[in-house]
Amino acid sequence: MKLRNIIFLGTPEFAVPTLEILGKSAFKPVLTITQPDKPAGRKKRLTPPPVKLKSLELQIPVLQPENINDPEIVEKIEKLNPTIIITVAYGGYLGKRIRQIPRLGCINLHPSLLPKYRGSAPINYAIFNGDKETGNTIFKITAKMDSGPILFQSKTKIAENECYTQLYQRLASLGANDVLKFLSLLEQGDIEDFRKLASYRKQNEKEATYSKKIEKEDLFLKWNRDAESIRNRVRGLALKPAAIAVFRGNRIKIIEIEILPEKAEKTPGEIVEVRKNAGIIVAGADFNILLKRVQPAGKKIMDSFAFSLGARIKIGEKFSDGY
Repeated sequence: MKLRNIIFLGTPEFAVPTLEILGKSAFKPVLTITQPDKPAGRKKRLTPPPVKLKSLELQIPVLQPENINDPEIVEKIEKLNPTIIITVAYGGYLGKRIRQIPRLGCINLHPSLLPKYRGSAPINYAIFNGDKETGNTIFKITAKMDSGPILFQSKTKIAENECYTQLYQRLASLGANDVLKFLSLLEQGDIEDFRKLASYRKQNEKEATYSKKIEKEDLFLKWNRDAESIRNRVRGLALKPAAIAVFRGNRIKIIEIEILPEKAEKTPGEIVEVRKNAGIIVAGADFNILLKRVQPAGKKIMDSFAFSLGARIKIGEKFSDGY
């Protein structure tokens, strides 16, 4: 079954490895659709999404509609008559008319083991919850979010100290290879094989869980939680957007921590020691916590010991909850 006129939908960095690997293969898309350029940075300069930049590099035509379901955009897609549409973190809802255009429908790469962690922040939540394993799922898009039949799935272990940024990059790379492998297998089969696969691997709704969008309040550290929960929150937000605490009335991002074996005897958040060349030790609700890397407002990420020297930190001072 020859895959012709493939269309790719994606927007952020997570989608770039898939677009790149497809663009250099026999499955090079004939069109990329991504979100419009948006203001970014302190100066709010109009910035193209990463997928647009990669598409231009690969010499793939790009569309950036405000609404992909506009009749004009749908007609352009219909004229291309794609066999399949591939989406990776596109950031927009595909209406029924678009979903019905490709002969094989629309598929999506999602960085979780569906039906676990449907929604926009599956990587964060896998780390928040201390999961030891995650993966990627390729599924057929239906009207309900992330609920379509599973077509391909791969698993990977989450390393003990792996943070959000590291896992994000790794799943993006693994997912790119998953998509390429799936398309290769698909091309070796026929339409009936695909239809059977899409009908017999329906998701179990009873097992479905959800990962809501990360909001500002999700970044705020709560020092009265157990040390493992704090560690998973820090890992699940590092390096960006990063967990936020407050020190001397100013916000500070906590980038990396380590749980120490000694039990905490001070108030949660209180500094109990500054350990030379190691970092700042604060009390948790159960165990002491070593702050290894931090990022003060307006500065780069640094070792917490270096921060302690510059700030002339004193024992007994306290890191407060973020706000």
